[in-house]
Amino acid sequence: MQSLQDLIDVITRNRNLHISILDLSGILNTPLTEISLRNVIHSKPFCDAAKSGPKGNKLCLRCKRLANTKATVYKEAFCGCCFWGLFEAAVPVVIHDTAMAIVYVGNIIIDKAETEKRINRLCRYTGAEPYALLEAMEKCEYTTDGAEALVIAQIVSDYLKLLYEKTPKRSDDMHWLVAQLKRHIEGAYCSSLSLCDLACIYHKNEKYMGRLFKKETGQSFHEYCNYLRLQKAENMLENTSEKIIDIALECGFNNISYFNRIFHKKHGVSPGEYRVRNNKSKDETYLTPYKK
Repeated sequence: MQSLQDLIDVITRNRNLHISILDLSGILNTPLTEISLRNVIHSKPFCDAAKSGPKGNKLCLRCKRLANTKATVYKEAFCGCCFWGLFEAAVPVVIHDTAMAIVYVGNIIIDKAETEKRINRLCRYTGAEPYALLEAMEKCEYTTDGAEALVIAQIVSDYLKLLYEKTPKRSDDMHWLVAQLKRHIEGAYCSSLSLCDLACIYHKNEKYMGRLFKKETGQSFHEYCNYLRLQKAENMLENTSEKIIDIALECGFNNISYFNRIFHKKHGVSPGEYRVRNNKSKDETYLTPYKK
């Protein structure tokens, strides 16, 4: 049988549709149902621009939380536009009367004028840049009828259910939710990321997720994020000439003082001293005379 990722890739090839699947049970944790991170995270240029500020991010999370709740409670397909005017279809994957996942098909614009009107209105409230959103509209899928998105979401949902029922399950030691959280962190640790946000996305209790993550990994959610961010920062200090403040921001540290503090705690030196020491080591190696 073809994998779920194969089906998604065929459907979206040469199109601006975005298919994302929210795992609520570990249903994506089999060889044939595992999908790329780009299809796990609900993210496209338009959505990224809409979530660029705290108010915009909060607005998008509220919309996603409402959609997730509706899908898990009523267990029926539905569709509609988000606050910003993007159309999306949602179909829950129901097995034994339990919503195991939710298939979303979106990044669609049905009424361009209405979407532009919403952008201009909401940008005044959120502080997002209207130009960025209007430009991102060019990377959306345009249609006059959203029925196709519902059909696609239903096809993906049915195929996921079939694959899950027919293929052997993995016997991983790690809890499926922790594995999914790690994937989210590894894919988005350079951006603003919080356990609270992911609790909204996964429709779980934040404290429960935090305890489970610490139990499974030995690190708190925050510690694991910083661990990956520091790894990225170290690599950039060693291999680029970018300013330290730019490196901190690119790695997800919005506070340069905090970045300097935790970097020093790990290495015993400041980021600037780390760079000098590293470059000096490289220079000394390069200048070592050749000995016969």
